[in-house]
Amino acid sequence: MNKLILSILVLSNACAISLAAASDDMDKFKRTNTCIDCDLRNSKMQGADMTNANLSKSNLRDSLFKNTKLDNANLEQVDLRRTDLEKASLRGADLRAAILRDTDLEKSILNDANFEKADLRDADLENAVANKASFKDADLRKANLKRGSFIHGNFEDAQLTEANLKRSIVRKANFKNAIMKNVRLTRADLTGTNFEDANLTFANFYRADLTNTTFEDANLDNATFWNANLSGADLSQANGLDAEQLTGACGNSKTRLPRKLKVPECAE
Repeated sequence: MNKLILSILVLSNACAISLAAASDDMDKFKRTNTCIDCDLRNSKMQGADMTNANLSKSNLRDSLFKNTKLDNANLEQVDLRRTDLEKASLRGADLRAAILRDTDLEKSILNDANFEKADLRDADLENAVANKASFKDADLRKANLKRGSFIHGNFEDAQLTEANLKRSIVRKANFKNAIMKNVRLTRADLTGTNFEDANLTFANFYRADLTNTTFEDANLDNATFWNANLSGADLSQANGLDAEQLTGACGNSKTRLPRKLKVPECAE
């Protein structure tokens, strides 16, 4: 019994120390806008202006940052798992190697943000605006990017298997060497986008706008292009493409396909 009481006292004391440390970290951040390698789990900072904040390597897991302003913030290697960042502004923020698994980024502003090598598995970026953002070598498996804007986005070497980009605007983006198995690109605007060396096995391009896209050495095994617009697209060096996959697709005189494959002219 004495041992049990002692264990409870030790545990209670440890919890009190942990809570005190977290409180000190929050006080420090509020005073200086900086807290490196801090414990700020379960923080409630909705609507706060944290422009230029430095929170690198900190733990912000399960926090509420809805409508928060984090423009140009240093969030490198930050743990943001399950954090609510809906409608937050992270223009130019540094999120390299950050953990954002199952994080809510719906309707957030992410223009020019850097997500290089970040973990965004199962993250929700529906209706997010991330023009000129970098997702190079990031993990976006099963992420929801539906109806988002990723114009001039960099997804080179990224993992996008089973990601959902339905109705997204991804003009002039770079998916070179990206792994995109079973990705949903239905009705997406992919004008001028680069898919060089990308793995697009079982990708769904139903009614996508692929005007002036390039697929050099891309793997298109079992990808579907039903009703897709291939005007000016270059698929001449793509691998795994056959006539059945192009059923319903259309193009123009500038469309380039592998030998013997053809698509009808798109209607004006």
